[in-house]
Amino acid sequence: MQALFDLAHHSHGQPVPLHLIAERQDLSLPFLEQIFNKLKRAGVVASVRGPKGGYILTQPCNQVTVGDVLRLTDPGFYAVAKEDPSKANTALRDDDKMNRILWKQLANHISNFMDTVTLADLCVESQSNACPECTCADYTQELSEQFRTGKRKPCELDI
Repeated sequence: MQALFDLAHHSHGQPVPLHLIAERQDLSLPFLEQIFNKLKRAGVVASVRGPKGGYILTQPCNQVTVGDVLRLTDPGFYAVAKEDPSKANTALRDDDKMNRILWKQLANHISNFMDTVTLADLCVESQSNACPECTCADYTQELSEQFRTGKRKPCELDI
């Protein structure tokens, strides 16, 4: 991830030699060559030959997601994160700068997400909306209908 961040940050539309990325990020050049070959096969980057050659992003950087990159370069990260989200931090520990940036953004997303979840959402998700005095029956009925028709996916936790 940090190598692609470096590429996006330093390229400005121009090819960036892999050895410069390796030096700036203190990464092994053979390791980066393997990673960039995967990214090239997936169409995320392209190589430019010649004395001013290197790698460029094939899409604007705002269209390349961290999720796309991690799935291509570190499928084990997704397996670890899905199995035990608390271990995801450990899986990214070697990439300290990206780690801080991603976890800060994740914390912001979690906070924003929590502001969108209502008590009615939780009731419907847990199927405990049995209160005869419910003040939001129309809303919970609408949510239940969205789950039933597949317009909204319910939480897969056993509550």
